[in-house]
Amino acid sequence: MEFRTQHHFSPIDKAIRYEDQIVSIGSCFAENMGKQLLAHKMKCLANPNGILFNPISILNALKTYLSPSRFEPNNAVFEYQGIYHSWLHHGAFNTGNKTALIEKITHINNTAHTQLCSANYLIITWGSAFVYEHIESNTLVANCHKIPAKEFRKRLLSVSEIVHAYQHFLKELYTINPGIKIIWSISPVKYIKDGLSQNNLSKSTLFLALQELLQSDPNSYYFPAFELVQDELRDYRFYAKDMAHPNEQALAYVWEKFTEHCLDKSEHKIRERLSQILLDQQHKILHPDDPAYLKFKTQLEEKILQFKKEFPGISI
Repeated sequence: MEFRTQHHFSPIDKAIRYEDQIVSIGSCFAENMGKQLLAHKMKCLANPNGILFNPISILNALKTYLSPSRFEPNNAVFEYQGIYHSWLHHGAFNTGNKTALIEKITHINNTAHTQLCSANYLIITWGSAFVYEHIESNTLVANCHKIPAKEFRKRLLSVSEIVHAYQHFLKELYTINPGIKIIWSISPVKYIKDGLSQNNLSKSTLFLALQELLQSDPNSYYFPAFELVQDELRDYRFYAKDMAHPNEQALAYVWEKFTEHCLDKSEHKIRERLSQILLDQQHKILHPDDPAYLKFKTQLEEKILQFKKEFPGISI
């Protein structure tokens, strides 16, 4: 007997290999998947602007990666209560030095430009279709930076607004990098501050917009992160204490499915060997002079040397 709904979907046409370059951008769920790719020593640049939630803020970031000159500090960087922020970036970028902030952003944009222009895969994860616009500057922001809510207007993006914006971007992206493959997903994170009904409305908007883009773009692949958590796992025991974010067990399950459907199967044994080495490296040392530990350490060093010899392109 089967007591849950399983989501059956096809693997990506051309699976990701260790030699491939990847850019991952979007919600906190994208952040977690990016960390998994990096932990497995894939060549991934994850969320250069920090966590981004709505499709337009993600798109604005991608545009600056394609053409770093698009970043205009005078329009994006501002001061609030002695701290400098950027409307295009997560709060992790906040600093007390405006010059340092601009230099950091400029460096990251240049790095992202190099990676995106040569990337084999771009992973985009949308989180919410709700956006906040700063009233005074008439700017759609990626983060409100704890500025009073009265200074913003909140609205729901329309399906056509999202689709048209991305169609223009994709045309430009494929001109610069015609071989890139895009992996889309919608975050399973519940944005409960909007209320569950509004969260459902937001997710529905994202699905409708993404469906149009997938139908018109042969270079696109949909990875069903949302369905895997919402339908296959379905239980609140797979959520963190806030009952909104998938917990470690859920993330591990989604990563397992991503591995099965998006990563090259011929490299599975390489990933297994690498995972064991990385696990051994996390071994807690209680007695550094213990002969058993010294033997373990020597064997680990030999494993690493042998792995590097066989796979020089993978950095560990």
